[in-house]
Amino acid sequence: MTSAPGPSEQPDQHDPDPSTGGRWSTADFVVGRGTLLVVGPVVVGLLWAFGALPAWGAAGLGGFFCVVALVFMARLRRAGALDGTDAGEGEGARVLVVGGGYAGLVAARALQARLPGGARGGRHLGPGAATTGIAGITVVDPQAHMTYQPFLPEAAAGAIEPRHLTVPLRRVLRRCDVITGSVAAVDDASRRAVVSLPDGGTRELTYDVLVVAPGTTPRRLPIPGLDERALPFRSVTDALALREHVLSRLDAAASTVDPAERRRLLTFTVIGGGFAGLEVLGELEDMTRRAARHQPGYVAEEIHWVVLEAAGRIMPEVSPALAARVHAQLLRRGVEVRVGAKITSAEGGTVVLAGGTSFATDTVVAAAGSVPNPLLERTDLPLDPRGRVRCSTTLQVRDRAHVFTAGDCAAVPDVTVPTPRDGDPVTTAPTAQHAVRQARLLARNVDAFLAGRLLKGYRHANAGAVAGLGRRRGAAQIGRLRFTGWAAFLLHRAYHLWAMPTADRTVRIALDWLVSGLMGRDLVAVGRRDAAPVPDADAPPTVAPRVDESEIGERTPNTGGTPTWGAEPPAPATGPLPVVSARPASATDSQGLPAWQIAAAQSGSFPVPDPAPAGSAEMTIREPHPSLPFREPTPSLSFGEPAREDGPRAPYPSTSRPRHSLRDS
Repeated sequence: MTSAPGPSEQPDQHDPDPSTGGRWSTADFVVGRGTLLVVGPVVVGLLWAFGALPAWGAAGLGGFFCVVALVFMARLRRAGALDGTDAGEGEGARVLVVGGGYAGLVAARALQARLPGGARGGRHLGPGAATTGIAGITVVDPQAHMTYQPFLPEAAAGAIEPRHLTVPLRRVLRRCDVITGSVAAVDDASRRAVVSLPDGGTRELTYDVLVVAPGTTPRRLPIPGLDERALPFRSVTDALALREHVLSRLDAAASTVDPAERRRLLTFTVIGGGFAGLEVLGELEDMTRRAARHQPGYVAEEIHWVVLEAAGRIMPEVSPALAARVHAQLLRRGVEVRVGAKITSAEGGTVVLAGGTSFATDTVVAAAGSVPNPLLERTDLPLDPRGRVRCSTTLQVRDRAHVFTAGDCAAVPDVTVPTPRDGDPVTTAPTAQHAVRQARLLARNVDAFLAGRLLKGYRHANAGAVAGLGRRRGAAQIGRLRFTGWAAFLLHRAYHLWAMPTADRTVRIALDWLVSGLMGRDLVAVGRRDAAPVPDADAPPTVAPRVDESEIGERTPNTGGTPTWGAEPPAPATGPLPVVSARPASATDSQGLPAWQIAAAQSGSFPVPDPAPAGSAEMTIREPHPSLPFREPTPSLSFGEPAREDGPRAPYPSTSRPRHSLRDS
């Protein structure tokens, strides 16, 4: 907390430097730039009227002055904010924001804009005049970035660069203290929170105002084997891993020769028929169909996508009529949709349903909804039966005027829906349209609470729902309008592009769509989850192993020892033909070659077998006379056919006879 400057440190109000924010500097700023904006268009108009400037030149200069006017107005507004800064701006309340997700980031940006000298305006900052009631803002989140999850399916399908879905917290919240860690506990009675840091230590934070927006976590289903087999889909890392896994299944299916294994590899299962599950299925199903064009034809024919939904229908977020229409479209795309399907087991790569139906699959994607962050259970805040924080329409937690909440973890009453007589009031749906509006109102109410002004209640009727179901496919419900196809797809992209925080991320995503639309999506898996196994050291050798000299018996001293391939041949031996050894004729290596033949080939001499007596399983091997020449066998051009003396040689020898066959001169 910074203190106010003393009398000797007060800036001179007559200092013409604009950085001081004094009245004279602001007036000089207005007069100088205002004169330019007034005189410039007048001069351009006179030049065009007297024919000294063509029409296209006048239009170009007019557009330039319009841009300069917009920049001037923005800087003038900032200068006015600086001019209204109070000398005691260092005194105020400390605000702690728990969670750097979508709602937490938007709320922190709006609160940051209300700090002394902050920039106002913008679709995520909200209207209203800033006060000096906030001294500092601290944001705590396990990740150093925010992930915009509605675009995760398109990132998994290759339409958007995954890094463009993330917003670095420290880059956007430059005037906030961003801490990367997890909130271990919150004691609101003493107004302190304990944060677990990545290095294993802890840090205790105190606050005056608490903003709770930790978001949600994936729902874990109590199904045997599901945690080991299911692939999560919550972060950018999960989207990349799922993309690599699905593409690698296509390559593995194209390489296997087992039909049952190929069917298992090409069966993809998505658990959950809501917006999250169907958006993942729509994008990845479209990706697999396009990637299968570069695979053998049977791969595309055997691709099988399955959706398992425990409820009676898919897409409970929209009307039954639109859900039935989407159901029919998925069936036409070859997707198997099973409603009312309850999974009893997913062990061993086999999904077993409650009715006894089972099928083998190698890919299971869990998208069965989400639950409030378990962090809320480690606080003393009031929770509803679903684990969400109870709050009023002003986003203040019940009986805690200094604690605010917003987003998916908040049970915000929906005043646009009549309250039932025998139950709790209806709460807002966990969607992006409610999260961004609640976060902006939260910042305004925190500012009003610290200034002692009246707080505003949250009221927003559900504008509808949009979902992307693949390339040029979508579903949308706006009021009474229900439509699918191109229009819903464009509406889905336009809305979420507007909701994406920061302008640079918006531009990057738009450029990604342009590139993927013109050049196609990149369907390459660069980080395989499972590569081909490395051969074991104890596996049988694929080439004829060398045989130790001790295994083939005593050699004569004049053979020169065991030669190596490419070495000079030994000196010719004289005298009678020695007996090498007596070995069973059935001894072979891993390639089926006789052991005596391998031993002779490695020793440099090529023995010939001596016929064994009738009824004997052994034969005596004698070496040929050294003076007899040896001619290397000529491989044949086709398997099982004799070699041609006048034709070309095949790159590989025939496999119909032993690899090291002997040919006499």
